[in-house]
Amino acid sequence: MYRRLAVLLVSGSLATIAVPIAQAPAASSPIAHSACRSATIGGVHKCIARGQFCSRAHARDYTRYGLHCTKRDRNGRYHLQ
Repeated sequence: MYRRLAVLLVSGSLATIAVPIAQAPAASSPIAHSACRSATIGGVHKCIARGQFCSRAHARDYTRYGLHCTKRDRNGRYHLQ
């Protein structure tokens, strides 16, 4: 009985010591996801990526960032390619 208790205490204390305490550094500005590009579409700042919904009215803005608003899904909505 005492042996089990001792083993439990030792393993519990080792587990708490082994867990590193790490905190993320505070960012001064928002960080964009690596898959998206920071863009200004229709005068609004957005993060755009392939596969997202797009507006045909702003097709020129998308081409400026190397994407095209041409792919339509079965519901008739356009997506970036």
